[in-house]
Amino acid sequence: MALFRSRSKPRGYLAGAMAAEGQVSQAECEKLMELARETPSGTVIVEIGSYRGRSTIALALGARLGAHNRVYAIDPHVEFRGVLGGEFGPADQAALYANLAHAGVGELVAVVSLHSLAAVRSWSERNIGLLWIDGDHRYEAVRADYAAWSPFVTSGGTIALDDVDAPGVQQLVREREAAGEITVLGQVGKLVWSRITA
Repeated sequence: MALFRSRSKPRGYLAGAMAAEGQVSQAECEKLMELARETPSGTVIVEIGSYRGRSTIALALGARLGAHNRVYAIDPHVEFRGVLGGEFGPADQAALYANLAHAGVGELVAVVSLHSLAAVRSWSERNIGLLWIDGDHRYEAVRADYAAWSPFVTSGGTIALDDVDAPGVQQLVREREAAGEITVLGQVGKLVWSRITA
């Protein structure tokens, strides 16, 4: 992590992200920013589950430091109770727009107000350099997000997942690693990142 800080902006650069309400820690945001910054030119970043934009902003800040890759923030923002008890809905979408504007990253972020499985139907190119999955953490849902979006991740691309302490996310990571599809590279807090190997 020290290497990352020495090659980029200081911690204060994440102030716009940390000002947005969210459950992603500063250390996790730093890792997302690093992963986004390292995403190859000519690829895009896809986020499944945006809430109020904390991780979205971290990804966009990283993209700005790197190749200026577009960030697709996919979240339907409908009434929903998460597996960990959180309540989500349309008010979060309004906050997301305000937070993106306040952080000054709107030019890099495309907000897609659809369920991830609806949004993926219009995806046709294997051009995702970084896939960040932080939507519904129930096993069936996270498995569906992974199955729908991972075919569009470039060879050697990165998949990161949040809340790896949730049973459904843990199960998915174990299964995909055992199948040889991914190689887990590390973990920061509740965030785990991996490389596509298949």
